[in-house]
Amino acid sequence: MKWEAWQALAKDEAYWQNSNERGLLKAEYLNGYWLRLWFEEDLDISIYDLDFYLLLVEENPGQALLPLRDQERFQFVKGDYALIWPNPETGAYDEAVIDLAPECVRFFCEQYGQLVKAPQAPVAA
Repeated sequence: MKWEAWQALAKDEAYWQNSNERGLLKAEYLNGYWLRLWFEEDLDISIYDLDFYLLLVEENPGQALLPLRDQERFQFVKGDYALIWPNPETGAYDEAVIDLAPECVRFFCEQYGQLVKAPQAPVAA
């Protein structure tokens, strides 16, 4: 259900017309399937905690993401514009990498995550 909601949004051209995702700055493994995620904002950041258990175990995330059900693999994550799980054997960004676009990660954070820090509104001059 959650992946279906993302797929519907991803197919909606109107959603993407004025979209300007700056990306994911950092990802930190917390425990279990929980990650803390830092997003770039206008002159600030937002931070979310997201439980990927809902996305990886309770639902079928698709063949490409199934290796992330292994918690050892899941915890070796990084944020570098996208959410990235490098090749577990080499640490490289190669054919064994798993990554999610920042737009997808932000969608799940906004829908199912816990907001840790909201960006501050710009101060008018």
